[in-house]
Amino acid sequence: MTTQNQSAHDLGNDQTNTETAEKLNLGAPATSTAFTVLFEAAAPHLSQGELEYLTRMDEQAALQTQSLASSLMTLGCFYYNIETGSEPSNDSVAEQFWNLSHQLDHIHGLIELAGNAAHRLKNPKTETPQA
Repeated sequence: MTTQNQSAHDLGNDQTNTETAEKLNLGAPATSTAFTVLFEAAAPHLSQGELEYLTRMDEQAALQTQSLASSLMTLGCFYYNIETGSEPSNDSVAEQFWNLSHQLDHIHGLIELAGNAAHRLKNPKTETPQA
C-alpha cells in the first residue's frame, strides 16, 4: 500500500477524501463519531476496569451540560446587549452558535460512549450496538 493510501485510511488525517469517507461511512468530522470509531476498535481489548471507567463518561456529559448552560447564558447576554444598544459582532454570535453545536456533539459522544461501554460490560461477546 502506498503512503497516500495509508494516509487516506488514517482516521486522524484531516485530508480524508470522499472515497475514504464513504468507505468508512464516517460522514463529517464530529467528536461523537470519533468516540464511536475509537471505542469499536478498542472494545475487544479493554479490561473490565477500563470499561467501568468509560461507563462513567455520563458524569463528564453532565459537566458539559453545565458548560452548555453557561454558553447559553452568554448568548442571552449578547442579545440583551443588542436590546440595550451595544450590538455584538456577527462573528461573535456565530462563534457562540458553533461552540454550542460542538458542545452538544461532545455531550452526545460521551453519553454514547458510556452506553457502549455499559453494553460491552454486560455482553462481552457481542458487537457494540450502533446508534
